[in-house]
Amino acid sequence: MIVCPRCSKENQDHYKFCLGCGAELPRDAAKKEFVAPTANTDPPVASAVPMPPASAPRPAPVPAVSAPAPAMAPAPGAGNNCPACGNPVPTDFKFCGTCGHRMDAGPTPAPAPAPVAAPASGPARGKLVVINPDGTEGSSFPLSAGTTQVGRSAAELFAADAYLSPVHASFTFQGSGCVVRDEDSLNGVYIKLERDQPVALSHGSIFRIGQEIARFELVPEPAEQGGVQPMGSPNPGYLGRISLVIGRDTTANAFTVPPDGLHLGRERGDVIFPDDGYVSGLHCRIHHDGRSVVLTDVGSSNGTFLRIQGEAELQGGELLLMGQQLFRFEG
Repeated sequence: MIVCPRCSKENQDHYKFCLGCGAELPRDAAKKEFVAPTANTDPPVASAVPMPPASAPRPAPVPAVSAPAPAMAPAPGAGNNCPACGNPVPTDFKFCGTCGHRMDAGPTPAPAPAPVAAPASGPARGKLVVINPDGTEGSSFPLSAGTTQVGRSAAELFAADAYLSPVHASFTFQGSGCVVRDEDSLNGVYIKLERDQPVALSHGSIFRIGQEIARFELVPEPAEQGGVQPMGSPNPGYLGRISLVIGRDTTANAFTVPPDGLHLGRERGDVIFPDDGYVSGLHCRIHHDGRSVVLTDVGSSNGTFLRIQGEAELQGGELLLMGQQLFRFEG
């Protein structure tokens, strides 16, 4: 728990603002300790260490603090939804713990639908439909037959999302399809994976489960220097490693991916996130399918999202995460 220095109210570790007075909470006030998925008497690996030794058991993970809560099913026991960011807030709290918005007394009224903005140019050919935290459809944003830019400066629908870049992404219709392009945004564009459908990972691929963001990296082979063999821990044939992303160029704990792969989840698996209510008990798997290293959603409730690298072609009905908002593409 994080104790507010202004009013002494206790707040959950992932809150950024006090639920009692709305003050910004110190980020170094609490140190979490997690339980490893298997019995382990060794101390956990510090978050500054890029990789654990080959012989050491996998440490318990540290949740990434930089990822905003996505527009997904809220954790049990939540009260009202914040009208500013949509995240659940208990009914007796005056401020939202995620964005610091002041809550009105009594039940929070549903936010008014954002006005639909006009397309960038030309007639509308498709649209982005907001998916609310409770799963219902919200406002929609039309996409023109040419190229439409989306971001915090594009329309009121996106203006309140601080995790969106001013020009975040662009949608271009080409022939019978549509291509989404990441316009060098800070937080990226993510596409939801189909259940049990493996998707290939490459060096630098970034994916998201719940509030956790991870980067997959291949492990480079050590090279000789001047005929001298490099020393190192034994490598049983690691497929790569995943590092938790806590900033654009900053990572925390890293975990090697063994030859037989690994599972991630909240309760079961090789890497667990016990405090992230948006992660399913068993969420996804990284393994080798005989051709390449792949990421597979194993039936999670809130989905596994892969960040696009450059651009990607969209299919009608696909779900995208941009900033704090979940969208369904129709076109």
